[in-house]
Parts: sequence; C-alpha cells; structure tokens
Amino acid sequence: MTGLVGGVLVTGAGLWLGWSRCRWYGERERVLSQLCCDLRRMEAELGERETDTEALLTLLSSENGVTAGLYRRCLEGLRAGDERSLAQLWSRAVEESELPLGRGEQALLNRAGQILGRYTGREQAALLAGLRRELEELHREAREEGRQQGRTAVVLGLTLGLTLALVLA
Repeated sequence: MTGLVGGVLVTGAGLWLGWSRCRWYGERERVLSQLCCDLRRMEAELGERETDTEALLTLLSSENGVTAGLYRRCLEGLRAGDERSLAQLWSRAVEESELPLGRGEQALLNRAGQILGRYTGREQAALLAGLRRELEELHREAREEGRQQGRTAVVLGLTLGLTLALVLA
C-alpha cells in the first residue's frame, strides 16, 4: 500500500513539473502579447500627443494587465528622485518584475527603456514601432514553441514520474 501511494505521489510530482513548465509557456505568451499591445499604445501616445514619459508610465501602470507592475516599478523609481537614468530604472524594473521571458526577450524589452524620454515623441514612436515588430516576431515564435514544448513538457513529466514510480516499486 505504501509503495502504491509513493508511486502515485512520484507520478503526480512528475506530472506537476511538466504542467508547471507548460503553464510558464502560456504565461510567457500572454506577457509578450500584452507587451506588444503596450508598445502599440506607447507609439500612439507618443506619435499623436507626444505624451511625456511620466504620464505615459502612469497611464500604463493604471491598467490591470500582467505588465502593469513593470511600469509601476519604473514610475516609483522615477518619482522617488532616483539619480539613475530612465534606462537604468527601466532595466531594474524589468528584472524585479520577474516576467516569464527569455534572455533575448528581456534584452529587447530593455531596449525600450533606452528609447523612452530620449528623443522627440515622434522619434520615440518610430523606434518603438521597430521594437514592437521585433517583439511581435518573438511572440509568434513563443506561441509556436509553447505549443510544441508545452505538450512535450507534460508528457516528459508524466513519463519521468511513471518511470521513477516503477523503479522505486
């Protein structure tokens, strides 16, 4: 009886590990999708109204999206009179937000912090449009990777759990 319960627990743990990885892929896709929408909104605000950076961050942080925390952290540093540049505050906010992103995606997101507040509104909008297109491509790749790797992670987790349960039995 103990062996059976142990086997079920080990199998369940393997399945849980695989399912957790599958959920990470889904969260990553949602974050990338939200970031694409956020960049599109930034483009519109900067291109049409030439909104200043603090107002732009306030606007984005007031929404309930998965990325609002990123903008809130950056805004807090900006309002606290931190002596660091906006790019440094942005980079720190990206790290502290712990968004489920790969290194390349984080590097691309950090580039947005290097653009904001440095140029005229229209120039920022044009540069952010280029970043958004790159991010949309990464989003498409992440969606496909999530479909393929997500299923694989669940199957491998379950297989690992069953194998360990058999070995331990």
